[in-house]
Amino acid sequence: MDPLTFHKIDEGLERSEVDQLKFLCMDLIPKKRLETVNDAKELFMRLDEQTLLDDKLLIPELLITIGRNDLLGILGMSKADVERNLQQRDASSKGVSAYRKMLFRLSEDMTEDNLGSVKFLVKLPKAKLGRSATFLDVMIEMEKLQNLGEDNLDELYNILDKCDKQLACRIQDYRAQEQGGRLPLREVFPNVPVSLPGESMPGHQMETEHIWRRDSLVTDSDPEHRTGEYYNVTQRPLGYCLIINNFNFKKMSPLSNRTGTDKDRDDLSKVFQRMHFKVIVQNDLTASEMKDVIRQFAKEDHTRMGAFVCCVLSHGEKGTVLGIDAKEVEIRELTKPIAECHTLATKPKLFFIQACQGSVGQNGVWTTDAPDQNPTEEDPYEDDAYNPACRSIPIEADMLIGMATVEHYQSFRHTREGSIYIQELCHQLEQCCPRKEDILSILTKVNHEVSLKILKGCKQMPEPRYTLTRKLVLPWASN
Repeated sequence: MDPLTFHKIDEGLERSEVDQLKFLCMDLIPKKRLETVNDAKELFMRLDEQTLLDDKLLIPELLITIGRNDLLGILGMSKADVERNLQQRDASSKGVSAYRKMLFRLSEDMTEDNLGSVKFLVKLPKAKLGRSATFLDVMIEMEKLQNLGEDNLDELYNILDKCDKQLACRIQDYRAQEQGGRLPLREVFPNVPVSLPGESMPGHQMETEHIWRRDSLVTDSDPEHRTGEYYNVTQRPLGYCLIINNFNFKKMSPLSNRTGTDKDRDDLSKVFQRMHFKVIVQNDLTASEMKDVIRQFAKEDHTRMGAFVCCVLSHGEKGTVLGIDAKEVEIRELTKPIAECHTLATKPKLFFIQACQGSVGQNGVWTTDAPDQNPTEEDPYEDDAYNPACRSIPIEADMLIGMATVEHYQSFRHTREGSIYIQELCHQLEQCCPRKEDILSILTKVNHEVSLKILKGCKQMPEPRYTLTRKLVLPWASN
């Protein structure tokens, strides 16, 4: 590679990105030679001194690792070219170590709050932990004290486990991959017999037609996103939160308007903004408009995001919600396009449905959103019911559907204070997310609190349905 190419790449890099490249090259260049490097040109010259640039993929590998795919054009390459060639790379090529890449990815997803916690917990001299110190700086100092290394990850894991369990799981993922990339089946399927190399199984299990092995469960997705105990929720923004708020039914149908729903809309917006979601509100949609907006979000590129949320506030019946034109939209018509979105694969997709799932009042009520009722003006409670044919709600992988009520029954909404389900959901998210409780624990508390209420002689029992494959702990902004 000629010096002019070095210069062009260097001109496109920021100082912080040069520091990132230096970190990635710490196993490739002697530390004393690396300390004197001030820009990318010098770094590439040091690599050349080590004859490492004989590997034409090294610099492209470094650039895509720090996310500067745009600079690959200077080398006449694209990200797809580099990734394809890296898969075919000669095993003797040194390249950037998986260990160093793992540490770098941890630094990329380190928030300011978590960095402050790390600095508090790590055992390093205070002078090394000034306000300008980055997470990369912290890890470099840990390596100098031999508190961190390829085979010495325990201290870093213990620190991260105390401040961000999702980041700690990255270390578990790395260890699993280094041990052969096996998936932790015993954690995911505790009742399924698992045979590993060197392990024996009872004779009757060996004779069965299907013998589960860890290395037999493979997908085309990055194993980094398929292993570990927690979903990665460190992206900012974390994802889109779409709120469909249907209030004005009288405009196009004989159904009553859903007074109080704007309180639900506003409270959901505040809560999910605190969880780093980009909130998009759509008011008063017809059935076809509801399906169109879902298809639009399914076509979005969610690659840089970690989750998707959709809240639907409307009239409904078992398996359906209604547009303001009183036409039915099956819940499956909302969930299926999102489930099929490739850039949301393996990421949590959450739906919260505030609508009746029938026209029956559970013993013990607020009034419901049922079209056959005419609540008086002084009556502050309404339901969200309608009565078309029953529909089933299929649920795909990595999905959670939070229903305001179980099938066949009504859900209730206060005409000023919002619905019992959405208001309790917002309250529990506000209380529990800062304590890093997982979403299923939170929804269990929602179920408990809602089930205790008796309104006009009736009760309501929410129902979460899920196929989440890992724990989901949603983040919470401190201010």
